[in-house]
Amino acid sequence: MHFLCFHGIGTNSETFKQQTAAIRYELGDGHSYDFVDGTLPWEMDKALKEFMRSEEETFAYCNPTQPETCLTAVHHLDRYLEVEGPYDGVIGFSLGATFVLSWMINKAWERKRDKSVELPFKVGIFFSNAGRLLDYSDQIAKSIVPFDPVAIDGLLDIPTAHIWGISDPDKENAQLAMQACNEETRSVFIHDRGHEVPMSAENVISAAKVINRAIIRAQGFN
Repeated sequence: MHFLCFHGIGTNSETFKQQTAAIRYELGDGHSYDFVDGTLPWEMDKALKEFMRSEEETFAYCNPTQPETCLTAVHHLDRYLEVEGPYDGVIGFSLGATFVLSWMINKAWERKRDKSVELPFKVGIFFSNAGRLLDYSDQIAKSIVPFDPVAIDGLLDIPTAHIWGISDPDKENAQLAMQACNEETRSVFIHDRGHEVPMSAENVISAAKVINRAIIRAQGFN
């Protein structure tokens, strides 16, 4: 499968390559990955400085407190997929995961009203979602608001894998993100760490199992 990958806030695509290296190795050679940088300069995430050089540029896809940056990021993503797509799946970490899942939920909401709207990916892999899923639909008013979790419960009807840590300070938002996806086609792994992509051998193997479950479902998903 061909995946589009979204890094966390205050990092970059090279950082996310390093964070996911062990899991991608465990998934095997049958997949390809494109890592895309955010366009909004952002202060380096000090929690991940071990993966980065001090002079590296670091980014975010948008600033959730500035609606115009989120709407611009949505337009950039739409255009990117037109030019570089299609992709089979998406992988995201932290606010990168929340940005792209928000975008997918908006597409699913559109599809609920108009069946001709196509969902952008066959499978979604989300590590440690941070922050609330955001509704980008009111672009005329250029405003964004968090989705009502009840309104979008189970809305995204594609296979997904959700991975977060029991000590993650954002675990409640990761849980809400999971609940926005169909419970019959979602897989979950809660590891014993915090807000991170699993890297220990045991956690990598467990994460790869739930990811493979989602991939296998997607391969037979109509």
